[in-house]
Amino acid sequence: MNRPLLLLTAVLAVGSGQEEDCKTAPAGWPRRPPQCCDVPFPLEGMKKEFGSCIRQIGNRQSSAVPTAQAVRDARLCIEECVYKGLGYMDEQNLKKDEVLEQLKKGVASKPEWTQPMEKAVNACYETITKREAPKDGACKDYAHEFTHCIMRQLFLSCPSSEWKNNDECNLVKSRMQVCPNIPPPPPPPPARFQGQGPPPQY
Repeated sequence: MNRPLLLLTAVLAVGSGQEEDCKTAPAGWPRRPPQCCDVPFPLEGMKKEFGSCIRQIGNRQSSAVPTAQAVRDARLCIEECVYKGLGYMDEQNLKKDEVLEQLKKGVASKPEWTQPMEKAVNACYETITKREAPKDGACKDYAHEFTHCIMRQLFLSCPSSEWKNNDECNLVKSRMQVCPNIPPPPPPPPARFQGQGPPPQY
């Protein structure tokens, strides 16, 4: 396995830390990630930039088997690379107006998402910029935390017309509301890999 691919595998395998009382899956927790809402994010441009940044960051690694700290640094540096490459971030700060403009363009064909997207960007920008960011690590965590926040906010504010109102989805949503580090279920894998995805994080 080449180094960038190994790094990507390690990055995706490591989730955000959970609060102590949120580490145990509740009764009825789905074994497979349920597809509850077709969240319109990320944009195609972000996907392309992500691939480029994976190659850039992966080729910087000196060890064939990344350490836990190296994996965290890579995760933050990859997402920072994506945001900077798309003009969403300068050396110090997130550029909220640019992010909001592009994300609203991305949902132009789905007007039911315009208001949730705007609210998510505004709320997440305020949350990220008002907190005290960690000073350790090779890269800032602004892009990573902002992306995590946006994905959660969009999932939790999914329009009723897009929400699959079943027991599994409602359980996941209610658990996310009390456990802020639980991410939403990932999007479905390509058709040839369906049925092989990982279970929801715990």
